[in-house]
Amino acid sequence: MATVLYIEASPLKERSHTIEVARAFLGAYREARPQDTIETIDLWAQALPPFDGATIEAKFAVLRKKEFTPLQQEKWDAVRAVARRFNAADKYVLSVPMWNFSVPYPLKHYIDVVTLAGENWTWSTWGLMRPWVTVEPSSPEPKLLTPIARANPSSYARSSASHCTSAAAVGQ
Repeated sequence: MATVLYIEASPLKERSHTIEVARAFLGAYREARPQDTIETIDLWAQALPPFDGATIEAKFAVLRKKEFTPLQQEKWDAVRAVARRFNAADKYVLSVPMWNFSVPYPLKHYIDVVTLAGENWTWSTWGLMRPWVTVEPSSPEPKLLTPIARANPSSYARSSASHCTSAAAVGQ
């Protein structure tokens, strides 16, 4: 039994073609896998915790392995609860409309809230950011990949070509 997290990012609801397609997919998915659970997050109805200065300070406290102030602890607990709900899912379906050649701002806010150090990514001993898991399109199972970003931006340009090759090889 798997948990599917359906993230709805369109404000148009019943007039949204994106939501219509996602719901059709989820209906077919439910018929094919009735034992799975589908949870929905409507980003236009969900009250997300603000990713404000105190939350950013809490994030830096985690990165620097410092103690939280009481306010930072409160902010971190709020965003961590949202991140853990995201991380608990086995599969994801996103309905995301075109939004001024980008994504709707509640989705950007959601990404900021759920992308937390120690929750779904960590630094390696070499100062590299590593996702804990990612899914390759050719694979039904999560696989660990090579580092995707560098702490030192000048080294990123030198490494990005080799990273692309490594990531492509993992997907084969």
